Amino acid sequence: LVFGASTVFAGDEPIKVKEVIVSATKIEEAVEETTSSVLVIPQEKIEAKGKVFIVDVLKDVPEINVVQNGGAGKSATIFLRGGSSSQTLVMIDGIKVKSTTLGYFNFANLNTDDIERIEIVKGAQSTIYGSDAMAGVINIITKKGKGPLKIQGSYEEGAHKTFSPSVTLSGGTDKVDYRVTASRYETEGISAGKTGTEPDGYRNNAVSAKIGVRPSDKLELEFAVKYSDDYSELDNTDGTDDLNYLSFGRHYLYSAKGKLYLTDEWEQVLTISRVKDYEKTTDSDESWGNSDIITALDTVDWQHNLYLTESYTLTLGAEYREEEGENIGSFDKTVNNSAFYLNNKLKVLNDALVLNGGLRYDDHETFGDKITYRVGGVYNIKSAGLKVKANYGRGFRAPTLNNLYFPNSGNPDLKPEKSSSWEVGVEKEIMRDRASVSLTYFEQEYKDLIEWKETPPGSGLWLPQNTAEAKVRGIEAGAVVRISESLTASAFYAYTDSEDKTTGQRLRRRPLDKLNVTLDYAKGPASVTAGYTYVSKVFDSTWVGNLPSYILVDLSGSYKLNKNLKVFARIENMFNQNYEVAGNYGTPGASMYTGIKWSI
Repeated sequence: LVFGASTVFAGDEPIKVKEVIVSATKIEEAVEETTSSVLVIPQEKIEAKGKVFIVDVLKDVPEINVVQNGGAGKSATIFLRGGSSSQTLVMIDGIKVKSTTLGYFNFANLNTDDIERIEIVKGAQSTIYGSDAMAGVINIITKKGKGPLKIQGSYEEGAHKTFSPSVTLSGGTDKVDYRVTASRYETEGISAGKTGTEPDGYRNNAVSAKIGVRPSDKLELEFAVKYSDDYSELDNTDGTDDLNYLSFGRHYLYSAKGKLYLTDEWEQVLTISRVKDYEKTTDSDESWGNSDIITALDTVDWQHNLYLTESYTLTLGAEYREEEGENIGSFDKTVNNSAFYLNNKLKVLNDALVLNGGLRYDDHETFGDKITYRVGGVYNIKSAGLKVKANYGRGFRAPTLNNLYFPNSGNPDLKPEKSSSWEVGVEKEIMRDRASVSLTYFEQEYKDLIEWKETPPGSGLWLPQNTAEAKVRGIEAGAVVRISESLTASAFYAYTDSEDKTTGQRLRRRPLDKLNVTLDYAKGPASVTAGYTYVSKVFDSTWVGNLPSYILVDLSGSYKLNKNLKVFARIENMFNQNYEVAGNYGTPGASMYTGIKWSI
């Protein structure tokens, strides 16, 4: 389901726009042919919200719970469909990104400047992507340059002494395209600690570039680089001020991708990437607040797409991944993983029924072999505007470098975490394609989950062990209604029932209920978006307990003064709700921002 309209109107007649995604099977395919449950947040929806950071866009998605340890720039992680932050694979243009020591991706510093769309694939996806894709995949697709040379810029300022300029240079022809963006974000911020009084500032500088070259009809090349650095002031975990607790980071992503069309039926895709992060924290008051960590993730993926008939596509490939982690003064380790994968896509019954099945073999340096598989199908009854789908899959997550090698507490004998998941869902178009509704039921079971436990009890020695099990089941429902050519309403709801089968308690930071309702109005040069989000109470931790439910209302709008100039504004947390998303950490009250966008 597309989060936002995928229908445009010519007069009173709807015209369907075919949405194409790449994350579900690593090949381009229409959403209607995708057997997995997929949520797409398109560029126009992201721009309408006016949010600077991707994490703030994801906060509105009911299937995702965002946990941020304070205001802008503070550590931000996500929980998709009840899976933990380390059980969801995050990618940028298909490049895997995460901390190899912690096992998850910190969304805090990733802005929306270059984002074309966000694809969220739910359920176990390890058959295609290997480790970490137990609960699903979030693939952030960035823009390419096109057309004559264009220079675009924006400037925003507002609450908490925040300002954010950015500038982009882009263009392209049939043979080459390019896009370069530079941005800065700086804010005095709010107190990261819930009971703190001192604002904790944050600043971020980012540069990204993407170049595409097509020397012939048979060959396409693409090169990309992203760099950002950040500075953030932090507070104590008990919610009190810490005047000397600071964080510094530098983040690099390099990738090169080549597509070779040997024949009309055989496409090869070779991708080489490196992701490297430098993270340092200092605290002159507390020794535990000092760390200096370097992580790197190198990946080589050689994919073959064989379009053997109009109805059958075979995808197969090999992947090599090397994870490096150095906690200066503690450890310096590297592990590698080799994998082979294949996926089959078959369309039958005049393309109404699409079947999908895949298999993957992983050979990990520490725990050995692992085989995962996935099967699914989608049946499109076009005359009735009805789509029915079902999936079953298995996933796994390899232990992190901290799990394996942290001094005096790592456990090199750990096994991978394992999951199995299934789902059934329906989508229906109604009212002459002016509305659509969807309903999905899913279940996921997790085994051999890694927990840090005192071993033996009372010894003071904490070791990671494969001791935990969990179960998550839920319902996801959505509706999009085109009320008129100018006004669209959408509502999405997620019910997520989770259980730690060892203790019988709900899993941490997974709300039972989450609802988002959005109204989008666009006519002529003006557009307005109003959003309402409800999050039920959630268990945070044994030392904090439950966090109360809350409601957030956001309002954003823009007005085009001419074809090259647009002004915009937004209000976040309009009714100044006092709430928490992470125990003992602060959240912003009512905040207003205004700005301008221009192009030449």
